[in-house]
Amino acid sequence: MRELHSAGELSGLPGEGKPFAPDPDDGAGDAWAARHVLRMSGSRPAWAELRHEIADERARLVSRVRRHLNWLRDREALLDRLPAERIVGEREATRTIDERVRGELGRAALELNALASRHDLMVPPSLQLSRLSVERLCELARVRPKEPGTSS
Repeated sequence: MRELHSAGELSGLPGEGKPFAPDPDDGAGDAWAARHVLRMSGSRPAWAELRHEIADERARLVSRVRRHLNWLRDREALLDRLPAERIVGEREATRTIDERVRGELGRAALELNALASRHDLMVPPSLQLSRLSVERLCELARVRPKEPGTSS
């Protein structure tokens, strides 16, 4: 570095005269090299990949529940406008579809919980994931999604 500096090879480069950025792996102690190689390679531990997969699937399920709840709301509005002779049949059709969708969501939640159990075997208790139920998915779906680009 001194030879390059003396020869003027480092002049005019971006950041000239400024200190180096802090090393994000500086506090890793003996694990510095392993952390540095992992970070620089862009790879993640298996549990982190699994956590990412779980988060994506959970978001997909919440979106699906949100669409279903909107459909149910629209069906209720439709039932309010229907002639009396059609209400019973349409209400039964709505109930049948709702039960089918809730069954599918229940099975999807079980599969997601199995992935979460696998994840939890790889991480300490502080990083373990909570389990989902259809009821919890409905609670999450009722919360308004954040607008892109907003904070909090």
